[in-house]
Amino acid sequence: MLSRSRALARRHPVVVDALFAVVLYLPSASSHGPPWMVAQPKPPMSLVLLALVFAVLAVRRRWPLGTLVVTAVGVVPAVVFGFELEPFLLPVVIATYTLAVRTDRWTALSSAVPMVVFLVLVVLLLTPAPGFTKESFARFAWIGMAAAIGDAVRSRRAFIAAIEERAVRAERTREEEARRRVAEERLHIARELHDVVAHHIAVINVQAGVAGHLITSQPEAAAEALGHVRRSSRAVLDELGGLLGVLRRPEESNTPTEPAPGMAQLDSLVDAFRASGLDLRSTLTGEVRDLPATVDLVAYRVVQEALTNAHRYGTGTARLSVVYTASEIILEITNALGGQPRDGGTGLGLVGMRERAGAVGGTIRTGIDGDDRFRVLATLPLQLGKKP
Repeated sequence: MLSRSRALARRHPVVVDALFAVVLYLPSASSHGPPWMVAQPKPPMSLVLLALVFAVLAVRRRWPLGTLVVTAVGVVPAVVFGFELEPFLLPVVIATYTLAVRTDRWTALSSAVPMVVFLVLVVLLLTPAPGFTKESFARFAWIGMAAAIGDAVRSRRAFIAAIEERAVRAERTREEEARRRVAEERLHIARELHDVVAHHIAVINVQAGVAGHLITSQPEAAAEALGHVRRSSRAVLDELGGLLGVLRRPEESNTPTEPAPGMAQLDSLVDAFRASGLDLRSTLTGEVRDLPATVDLVAYRVVQEALTNAHRYGTGTARLSVVYTASEIILEITNALGGQPRDGGTGLGLVGMRERAGAVGGTIRTGIDGDDRFRVLATLPLQLGKKP
C-alpha cells in the first residue's frame, strides 16, 4: 500500500501537493483567538490572500525557487494590513524545505538567507510598535530549521543513491570480469591445444601420406614412416595428458581409470540417482543408434547435469525421456520446481549444457512448462556437422 502511494505521488506530484496545500490551509484559515474568548473570524481579504499563497505550494516541487519567492512576497501584504503572521509563514517554511531538498546546498543557502533578511526587514519597517520582538525572531527561526532539515534529507537521499549506484556498478563489474576471465581462459586453452597438437598432427599427416605412397614399392621406408606416425601420436597423447593434468583439480586422479561415459552407461546413471533418493521415471522411444563419441559424451553429460539439478533443487521426483529418431536424439528432463530458479537458466550448469550442445551442433531449451515444472529439452544430431 505504501509503495503504491509513493508511486502515485511520483506520477502526479502537482495533484498530491495541491491536496497537501488544502489540508494545511483549512486549519490555518480557521477562526482564531484565546480559548476563554469568543473566536474571531478572519477577515475575508486575509482568507483570499492566504489561499493564494497556499495554492502556490501545488508547484513547489516543479519550481521550488519560484514558490519560495511567491510565498515570501505574500507575507508583505499580511504585515501591511496587520493580519496574523503565523499562517503566512507556514508556506514559506514548506517552500524553504522543498528548495533545500531539491537543489544543492549553495542554492538553498543563497536563497533562504536573503529571504529571511527580507522578511525581517519587512516586519521591522512595516509592523507598528513595538515592532520586531523575540517572538518574531522565534517565528523566523522555523525557516532556518526547515532549511537545515531539508539539507539533511537531501544529503541522506544522495548518500543512499550513491551507495545503490556503487552496488549496481560493482555487480556489473563482477559480471564483466567473470565473462572476461572465461573468454581469456578459453583463448588460453585454445592456444595451448594448438601449440601442443598442431606440430605433431602435421608430422602425422605427412608421414601417413609417405607411408601410403611407399607401402607397396618400398615397404621398409613405409614402415619407418609409420614409426614416425606412432611416435608423434604418442607425443600428442602424452602432451594432451599433461595439459589435462594442469586443468584438473588437485583432488582428481592424474590418469583416467575408465573410458569417457556415454549413453551406454545411462542405465547405471539412472540407477545411481534412484539409489540416492530421486524418484526417477525414465522412458526410451525409438531404435537405439550408435552416436559419435562427442555427441555420446554430450548427451550423457546433459542428462547427468539436468538430473543433478532436479535432485538438488526439485522436490524429489523427475522424469527422463530419451527419443531416437532418424537424424537426432531428443532428451527431455522435467521436475517440479522446488527451489529451482524460475528464470530459465542463469546457473553455470545450464550454461555449460548449452555450450556442450552447441559444440556438436545441438540445441538446449530450458524453462517452465504449462504444468509449472522445470523442463530441459536437448536436441542433438546423430551425425556431426548436421544441425537438428
